[in-house]
Formats: sequence, structure tokens, C-alpha cells
Amino acid sequence: MKSLTSIVILLTAAFALLMVPSSAAIENEHYMHIDRMVMTFEKSDAIVDISYDLDPFAKVYVLLLGSRNLEPTFKQILIKFKEVEVIEIGYDHATILLTNVSRQSGDYYLHDSHELGTSVDIFTFRYPDGSTQQLENTRSTQNTFYSET
Repeated sequence: MKSLTSIVILLTAAFALLMVPSSAAIENEHYMHIDRMVMTFEKSDAIVDISYDLDPFAKVYVLLLGSRNLEPTFKQILIKFKEVEVIEIGYDHATILLTNVSRQSGDYYLHDSHELGTSVDIFTFRYPDGSTQQLENTRSTQNTFYSET
């Protein structure tokens, strides 16, 4: 009987978690905190590595339903990008492919600023030549350009 009660409580908690829309949670920035985001440019595409912390309620959600259920949240964070593919989601990190984030102009690629769906503590741009540029406490990428090598 105790195990049945425990199962009912867990299912009720899981159902309650499913009722919270991910977009509303991102706007309030209560359940996920983005510590670091690294955008590595590769020609016109970019790989984004995100390090984040979840509040205890969200950690239970991930424990019960899996980290893949956070995929809509990451798409909401990167909503201004047209082509977003989530490659990997872990307990405290995610890797995302952004396609066609820059356009080629001669020997350079130009990246226009994009607003993010949340604030990022440290945002690092990693260019093909190995150089980096860092922004702190930002809600957007910046206009930038880089060469292929």
C-alpha cells in the first residue's frame, strides 16, 4: 500500500511539472540559470555549448522525465535563430547546432546580433582562428565578423 501511495505522489508531481509551460519559465528565469555559453563558429554555422544550473524543482523534473524534456527550453533561449538542432542535453550542460548564423562576404563571415531568450553570465565567441571574445551578463550575441581560418 505504501508503494502505491508513493507512485501516486510521484505521478501527481510529474503531471504538475508537465503543466508548467517552458516558455513561461524562461521568461521568468526562475528554474534555469545560464552560467556560461560558448559559441564556436564553423564557416556559416555555430556550435553552442551551454552550462546551466537548475533549481531543485527542475532537477526533480529532469530526474523523473529525463533531460531531453528540456529541449523546448533551449529552443526558446535561442528562438531568434532560424535553424536550431539540439545535439546533446545533460544534467548541467547542452550542445546545440545553429545552422546559417553567419553569411559569407568575400573572405569573411558576418554574424548579425541575435537576442537571447534569457540572460547569460559569460558568453564566449570562439572564432575559427582560435581567438575568443567574451561578454558578461548579456541577453544577446553581438555583430561580429571572422575569417575561415
